[in-house]
Amino acid sequence: MTARSFGKAVALDDLARTDHPHLTAADQCWCLARYVSGPGYRAGQVNQLIANLKCAPSIAAADPARAGHKRRAIEEAAIAVRRAVSSGWAESVTWIPIPPSYPPGDRNYDDRLMRVLRVAFASDDADVRSLLYQVRTEPADHLRVRRLSVDRLYESVRVNVAALACRPVRASIVLFDDVLTTGKHYKCCERRLLQVLPHVPVSGLFLARRALSARGRRLPRQPYQRALGR
Repeated sequence: MTARSFGKAVALDDLARTDHPHLTAADQCWCLARYVSGPGYRAGQVNQLIANLKCAPSIAAADPARAGHKRRAIEEAAIAVRRAVSSGWAESVTWIPIPPSYPPGDRNYDDRLMRVLRVAFASDDADVRSLLYQVRTEPADHLRVRRLSVDRLYESVRVNVAALACRPVRASIVLFDDVLTTGKHYKCCERRLLQVLPHVPVSGLFLARRALSARGRRLPRQPYQRALGR
């Protein structure tokens, strides 16, 4: 597992955006790699890192080896983000992790995305805040008989008013997540933020995206090569 498996941040174009049906042409999102859905960690180093990163806190707490894998995945993900994001970009925006499936206080509440951002921008004057959280557990779609509706997910997402009030946000907001699938979580979080910060632009950065071929087959892992241009 290595951060070199991740490439430079690449903006989704119109073709790539069709793999993520909840996104629109107005959404500005970047990804560092492709994720192969289905084979799990066996599909390559990107899938391996994502699997270790997503290890449930309750499992990591009971298994020192799994905890070590998760810790190293956080460090590798942070290196990948650090390589993809310039100091100027890091310091000009407010970074907000997309909230996990479990609410704060639950034994499986997972702050992995916050930890990645803090490690990635440890040497920068970056504004990294947990401004969003979920009020109830909403398991991932692949664990459900029926996919979670956009309305139900939106109703579960809340703004952390105390974290928002502590200081003004910066010129724009970047929502951060590990894998972009349909774009549903991103859009619900964006909608919540725009309710309280209607004039602040929101964009997204993802470690990887689930990519589909023209026929709906998932593409093999392939690191990105084109730069973000920042």
